[in-house]
Amino acid sequence: MISLEEVDMNESGQTKSCLRVLHLEDDPLDAELIKSALEDQKIPCAFTQVRTPQAFEIALEKGGIDLILSDSQLPNFDTMVALTLAQQKHPEIPFIFISGTDSPKTKRDAFRRGAVDFISKNNLPKLAHVIRWFFFLSKRKGRKPVLPEIGIPVMVQCKGFRCLGYFDQDGKWRDFGTSSELPDVMDWSAV
Repeated sequence: MISLEEVDMNESGQTKSCLRVLHLEDDPLDAELIKSALEDQKIPCAFTQVRTPQAFEIALEKGGIDLILSDSQLPNFDTMVALTLAQQKHPEIPFIFISGTDSPKTKRDAFRRGAVDFISKNNLPKLAHVIRWFFFLSKRKGRKPVLPEIGIPVMVQCKGFRCLGYFDQDGKWRDFGTSSELPDVMDWSAV
């Protein structure tokens, strides 16, 4: 398994090695769309797609996973249970929901249980940004990526500017003074 510190990405954020992705998704078209979005962003991945609780557990036991992607709703499988199981067995592996739903409750539950992000299927470019953050930008800074505590003010580095901001319960970066959503967050530090 490639650790967060060992993934080899160049300065442009392009991987030199292949990320091994466990993808919990029941729709083959959505799975292909996500795979294509990452290929378009020059992030090579080897996908293992699973649809059932049994297949997910077997893949977790087998190991060799760098990243877990999951739809937020699957027939006959509670994906929050999948997140909890992944956190118990492999808390070091980033777990990202990619969903067609924008339910604030679902997002809050996901972040509270340990998901590192909750991305809309309509905003797949964000997935590449998040992967680059976890497997390159944080490595360059010499620290393991961790999100700040929800609602706590931090210094946020966006593309082109810095400001005081916070991470909200819906998984969005916000400006501390105006509460407007911050674009292109690249890094943060405690104040």
